[in-house]
Amino acid sequence: MKILQVCSASDMGGGEVHVADLAQALASRGHAIYLAVRPDSPLRAPLAGVIASWHEMPLRNSLDVQSARAIADLVNENSINIVHAHVGRDYLVAALACRKSPGAKLVLTRHHYLPLKRNLVYRWMLADVAAVIAVSSSVRDSVMERLGLPAERIHVIPNWIDPARFEPIEREAARAMFRLKSNLVVACIGQIMPEKGQEEFIRAAARIAKMRSDVEFLIAGEEYKEGEPFTNQLIDLAITLGMSGRVKFLGYIRHIPELLSAVDVVVVPSWDEGFSLVTIEAMAARRPVIASNVGAISQIVRENISGLLVPPRNVQALADKLLWLLADAPLRDRLASRGQRDVHEHFGREQIIDRIEALYRNVMGIEE
Repeated sequence: MKILQVCSASDMGGGEVHVADLAQALASRGHAIYLAVRPDSPLRAPLAGVIASWHEMPLRNSLDVQSARAIADLVNENSINIVHAHVGRDYLVAALACRKSPGAKLVLTRHHYLPLKRNLVYRWMLADVAAVIAVSSSVRDSVMERLGLPAERIHVIPNWIDPARFEPIEREAARAMFRLKSNLVVACIGQIMPEKGQEEFIRAAARIAKMRSDVEFLIAGEEYKEGEPFTNQLIDLAITLGMSGRVKFLGYIRHIPELLSAVDVVVVPSWDEGFSLVTIEAMAARRPVIASNVGAISQIVRENISGLLVPPRNVQALADKLLWLLADAPLRDRLASRGQRDVHEHFGREQIIDRIEALYRNVMGIEE
């Protein structure tokens, strides 16, 4: 098949990792892959030497008629079969392009937990979408409510990881990479922004620090706002709470598998999530997870079986469960072992990409 992936993202997050890996996997399976991206696309680096057919265009917003025309021309000139858009602002642009290219089928992936706009333009323009991929059942319910599409056109297909990439390496070697010396290390990994819960993490860490002196806390990730105002706010909070020596801000970390091997617990205190890549990465790396009981996370982590869940934005609940987990090594081992098994069973790379490939064939009417 000839497949166009449309992604206007300017920063590399979980959804963009998904797009890059999907494009790479489909190309390796013999499909002709085209990409419509912004000139500053972060997909360039992970797909360098893999995808030859790059097409830069403005992709400014949902009303970017210039980009819609460019996509339509690209589709018609190359007889592209599937147009797959991944970012909300690209949906209407891709839909308009497909209306000018009757041979192509439109597929959308909804990665984000925030609902789509509630207006008639979205419903009308997306009424002909061949399929919507929702990364969790909570996202599916939101898409159905906002777009009014038939249930059979919305498919829950989660994101994935390559489990082999997250096989733990030797702990002491990993700790040496990040200069970790404390007996126990707790990490919060993800984009720096209020919704990811780093403030709650620091406040919970401060409560634990009053009772244990052998625990170190890491915040890994970067902020995409100019001047990093929230990062500076978090640094000030750590100082105010007397945690400047106990909380390390690592910034952007390229070697996530190595970082996971170096830590003992991963905390995912998000306010909500459409899907949580870091949760399944930590579980794949055989690390116990404490996460907010929200959205897709509540469908990934099974309470006291494959991890621990806490109410979002509840600092005391987070501190209590983290203190319990830090004090109980057998519990950490039990949760980590079951979590790793769950990820291998439900979020393996090949099996999920098989499902997306099958969906493409289905909307094209191609027999297996």
